[in-house]
Amino acid sequence: MRGLAIGTVTLGIWAAAVGLAGVAAAAPTGGANAADAVKQLKAEGYSVQIDNDLDTPLSECTVTDVSGLDGTNWAGKPLTPAEVGTVHVGVSCDDDHD
Repeated sequence: MRGLAIGTVTLGIWAAAVGLAGVAAAAPTGGANAADAVKQLKAEGYSVQIDNDLDTPLSECTVTDVSGLDGTNWAGKPLTPAEVGTVHVGVSCDDDHD
C-alpha cells in the first residue's frame, strides 16, 4: 500500500511539472512579433492589454514583456485564461517610418 502511495505522489508531481512546462512553452517571449503574440494569446482565450501608446502598426513592433500568465489556482493547477483575466503585453516599436 505504501508503494502505491509513493507511486501516486510521484505521478502527480510529474503530471504537474509536464502541465506547467506546456503552459510556459506556449507563452510568447521577448523579441517576438507583437501582432503574432497578441493573436496567439487571444486564440488561447486571453484578454490582452497592450502596454504602450501605439502610433505604429502592431505588426511593426516586437514584444518586450508579457505579464499576467503565471499563477496557479487553489489546487496548484495553472490558471486558465478565464481565471487569469487580462494579460499585459509590453511592446517596442520602430518609429522610423515617418
